[in-house]
Amino acid sequence: MPAVKKRTRRAKKAPSVIDRVTTIFEEYTVAGIAGSIVILGLIAIVLWAGGYFAMVGRAADRMANAAAVAGGLEVKRVTLRGAHQTAHREITDALGPVLGASIIHLSLDDARARIEELGWVRSAAVTRLLPDTISISVREREPAAVWQMKGVLYLVDNTGAIIREVDAGEYANRPLIVGAGAPEAAGGILTALAGKEELQKRIYALMRVGERRWDLRLHNDIEIRLPEENFESALSDLELLQAAQQTLDQPIKYIDLRDPERMVVKKRDEPTPSPN
Repeated sequence: MPAVKKRTRRAKKAPSVIDRVTTIFEEYTVAGIAGSIVILGLIAIVLWAGGYFAMVGRAADRMANAAAVAGGLEVKRVTLRGAHQTAHREITDALGPVLGASIIHLSLDDARARIEELGWVRSAAVTRLLPDTISISVREREPAAVWQMKGVLYLVDNTGAIIREVDAGEYANRPLIVGAGAPEAAGGILTALAGKEELQKRIYALMRVGERRWDLRLHNDIEIRLPEENFESALSDLELLQAAQQTLDQPIKYIDLRDPERMVVKKRDEPTPSPN
């Protein structure tokens, strides 16, 4: 049997001084970078918490404003068109203290949004006329009705937007609408009444019932009960009935038009039918 040669293990070569130095340098370099990132992050958090970034931003903004003003881009004039009901002072207050400020740094969108928060203003446009003029154009709301809610009167437009609070007797030529949800729903009934002058002049108030339908209260205390849907047809039928029989001049308590197949007319002194 041939003799087996033993493998001789070579002794592992000890790292040289240069290798050890390189390894130590790499380890410390990685640790140093990680440590630097952590330190820089902590510094950023401290600066943010202390408001230093915001301070730097405000300082830069002030410098840019000053540079624009020094360059002749300063607001010296504000022009206004379309404001008839809205006081000019209200609009300039909403615009803010812009005179003497940089015309470049004025936020037109923010200025427009503030002006459109005014009750009379339906829409607004704010533009720059370089080098020194801000132009404002507004479109005002058209009063459509006076809304009574919890004893308070508000002037509203046909979209239901509140224009302002009013006193009793103001805008007496506008229909009075009453009840929760009345302003938002008034557009349809007011449109249906447009052109029906005979009915309009008799109406004292439009009463919103259950936020679903309308009752009309006439000046002579007749109550007209309209259906939830197709109230336009019911109003046309009522107009024809008045033209033919002068029904609204008679001593009537109410006219119920909620059923399109059956009109119910209740006279004032007529006893209420007993239920079957």
